[in-house]
Amino acid sequence: MHFVDWLIIACYFLMTLVVGLYFTKKAGKDIDSFFVSNRSLPWYLSGVSLIATSFASDTPLWMTDLVRTYGVHYVWQYWAPALGGTMAVVLFARLWRRVGVLTDIELLEVRYSGKWAAALRFWTAFATALFFCPLIIGWVSKAMETITREAMGLPEEFRAWTTALVIAVALVSCMLSGLWGVVYTDFAQFLLAIFGTTVLAVISVQQVGGLEAMIDKLQTLEDWGGANLSLLPQVGSGPGEMSYWNFIGYFGILWIHVAQSGGFQSQRLLACRNPRDASFAMLTLSVLYYAVICWPWIIVALCSLILIPDLGAGVEQAVAYPRMVVTLLPAGLRGLLLVALLAAFMSTISTMLNWGASYIVNDLYKRFLVPDKTAHHYVTVGRWTTFLMAVVGGVISYLGDSILQLVFIAFVLWGGFAVIGVMRWFWPRMNALGELAASVAAYTLAALMVVGGVFDDWGRRVMGFETDLSSDPNLLGARMLFMVVVMVALAIGFTYLAPRTRDEKLKEFLLRARPFHYFWKPTMQRLGIEYEEGEHIGRTIVSWALILVSVYGLLFGVGQALLGRPWIGLGCVVVFLVSLWISVKRIEKDCPV
Repeated sequence: MHFVDWLIIACYFLMTLVVGLYFTKKAGKDIDSFFVSNRSLPWYLSGVSLIATSFASDTPLWMTDLVRTYGVHYVWQYWAPALGGTMAVVLFARLWRRVGVLTDIELLEVRYSGKWAAALRFWTAFATALFFCPLIIGWVSKAMETITREAMGLPEEFRAWTTALVIAVALVSCMLSGLWGVVYTDFAQFLLAIFGTTVLAVISVQQVGGLEAMIDKLQTLEDWGGANLSLLPQVGSGPGEMSYWNFIGYFGILWIHVAQSGGFQSQRLLACRNPRDASFAMLTLSVLYYAVICWPWIIVALCSLILIPDLGAGVEQAVAYPRMVVTLLPAGLRGLLLVALLAAFMSTISTMLNWGASYIVNDLYKRFLVPDKTAHHYVTVGRWTTFLMAVVGGVISYLGDSILQLVFIAFVLWGGFAVIGVMRWFWPRMNALGELAASVAAYTLAALMVVGGVFDDWGRRVMGFETDLSSDPNLLGARMLFMVVVMVALAIGFTYLAPRTRDEKLKEFLLRARPFHYFWKPTMQRLGIEYEEGEHIGRTIVSWALILVSVYGLLFGVGQALLGRPWIGLGCVVVFLVSLWISVKRIEKDCPV
């Protein structure tokens, strides 16, 4: 690290604090301003903020690990959720914006009625704010420790303190400016990340002699499972192949969770000006995040196989990315890319802090504890609960054994909640008791299965697994499927133990959300209401297919061009442009302003 590199990092920290100060007054008006930017975000700000938050400091490291260990075809762990992101463009983004709540958890008392609805809202806010948000903070913090070790060369005793300093800068800015500061710093982070990672990719390719030389050298690596440079998923039980269980998990379960766009994604969508902006925000995320910004990381990972094939005994493959930064970039550019990684980390941290604090303030404190205070009071509480989120996230990071363990817990929970979320929107009989029972079971099962290894013996004896269900990466899909089955069974069983949701509550939900008629016709007839559905199911499926073709067309177009098949790549890009143009026109027609 040169003095110039440290100066660039210091300037970015200062810029972040200045943005926080600038938006302090604007964010302090009320909790709508602090948590959803007074519902006035244009689609491009919301969309770029979604990308910046999704791109955390651990993402290039994770991508590098996948490519170096298995090959480019294994990046479908990253690409498969685009199935859900594109569905959100044409359905769930609009549903969220029409409902118009402050947080996605507030929806629970719009959809359900009675004491169980209140209990569900309390439990969900408590568990998400004090466990799930800090869980994500924990795993990206561990990735930050890797960056400080490999790219900054800091001694062991300074790594935790450095990570804490970066979190502190993000925390101060977030406490001052709320979501306003988060989205504007996200915009700067996005530009830095695109520029910095692209520069590193270009220099990496130059170092190996160009793209053709890179391809030729990679195809001679006999011990590497990705030597054919295939972009298609390879499913099976052989070395480097995606297991059948994980294929089920990624292509059958995980994308459903992504489609529903809950959590921090719903926060950005709820902050948009209208449903059209919400759709375009998700379109921006789907196109750029899944099809564009990942390619510089992949190229650097491929070049690292040539330039630094041996990382040393017992060293994780992910460290190759920060080592490429140190090895290839001169002073100044090195500092710029490190700022991009630090900014990615701060963007994710800021979002988690603001998102988690919104639950504590809106869905716990204001709803159950202190309901009748001034707007200024709730903003003040929001700022201090932001600080609380940072502390809890630090504790989880300290206690977690590894990034992988924390990620496994998150994926298992996401799998179970994916199907429950669909039932909430489209199964009229679903009630709060059923969802509450499934939710409590989810956190309990995740802890027992992933951390406690309670089901390892069962997996060996009953399912015939040769390895531990709790830790084998190839059984992640099995863990997700197990969670889905248990949660759905509990949700259905407990739903029928409690009365139906009250008619007036269902009527309120239907008139606000306006979901597909197809699933709600009997309920509408019983209630004697009619409403104009927001989307027709047939048109939605066609629009979803078009956007899928667009995103995957661009993904394959860029990939084929970079990996030696330019004419195929050009054809895919043409398909992307045509399908994107049609998709944009359909969104404009479906969502008139």
